[in-house]
Amino acid sequence: MSASSQSTSPIPLIDLAAFSSASEAERSRVVAEVRKALEDIGFLIISGHGVSEELIAKVNQVSLDFFDLPEDKKMQFCPEKAGSRGYNAFKGRSVGIAQNPNIGRSLQESFAVGRVDVPDDPFFFTREAGHSFAPNIWPDEPSAFEPLMKDYYRAMDNTYRLIMRLFAIALDLPERYFDQYIDKHGSLLRLTHYPALDSEPLPGEVRSAEHTDGGALTILHIDDTPDSLQVKLRSGEWINVNRIPGAFIINIGDMMMRWTNDRWTSNWHRVVNPPMVNGRSDRRLSLVYFAAVNYDTMVQCLPNCSDAQHPPLYPPINAGQYASERFNKRYGLDKPAGA
Repeated sequence: MSASSQSTSPIPLIDLAAFSSASEAERSRVVAEVRKALEDIGFLIISGHGVSEELIAKVNQVSLDFFDLPEDKKMQFCPEKAGSRGYNAFKGRSVGIAQNPNIGRSLQESFAVGRVDVPDDPFFFTREAGHSFAPNIWPDEPSAFEPLMKDYYRAMDNTYRLIMRLFAIALDLPERYFDQYIDKHGSLLRLTHYPALDSEPLPGEVRSAEHTDGGALTILHIDDTPDSLQVKLRSGEWINVNRIPGAFIINIGDMMMRWTNDRWTSNWHRVVNPPMVNGRSDRRLSLVYFAAVNYDTMVQCLPNCSDAQHPPLYPPINAGQYASERFNKRYGLDKPAGA
């Protein structure tokens, strides 16, 4: 019995190691579970991914060490352009603004790391590349921050490629179909810290408002703080998704849903405020890898995702253009001057 069949959650637990080495019958069954989950809820939980628990633990700790620095120290590592790299202060972002322009500021701070191995190739430095390959901003302390983040980013890169091969099979495509679209990606790693609070949040203040992600998929590592991440079912019910040791949470984004002609679901999720206990709440840390496709990819209905009864729902769009429009909306850069 695979790990996926032992889960009682509507989000299956998939063992990637078993998938890679399993019999054809087992492989087919796992693929069917993946396909159903992405059609119904858009989320998976994966184990057997090959990323060491030791590396994850070190990245968690060095992230907390950075966020524990004095605010004036952290502010030295803010980006010149909104949100592209480096530190973003508490309440500096409004998660969900791409879907709800009236959303308030999120009760979080974060640090963004872009691609760590950018080849010396003109592709990565054109105007069309936008923010995708902006230089990273590295804090001078903790001293282990930069090397650990580079190691973790590379581990996420490998995991991303493996998941996309699983997705290709689930879409009845050749296993390496997506390789050509993600070999020059500009994915983003965002360390997201939800500080402990000493007073009740104001009305409307939340850690992350309900939203969908914009890219191909997201690889998420969460800590042990219970009942914080929530996912919306088709019934409208919100369910808690808690940490399973050694596992990542995977969800697809709007771009993948568009690619699959809405066959797969880019689902609503949020991070709710924790309860106040003795006048204080727990803090929380998430490691979030937003997986992107090459900016020159033309995203259009995939083979096997349309037929006479299900014609393509969206016109083709350039992935870089799509990402830029969403980025500008997220940071209010699409508004007229003075708005």
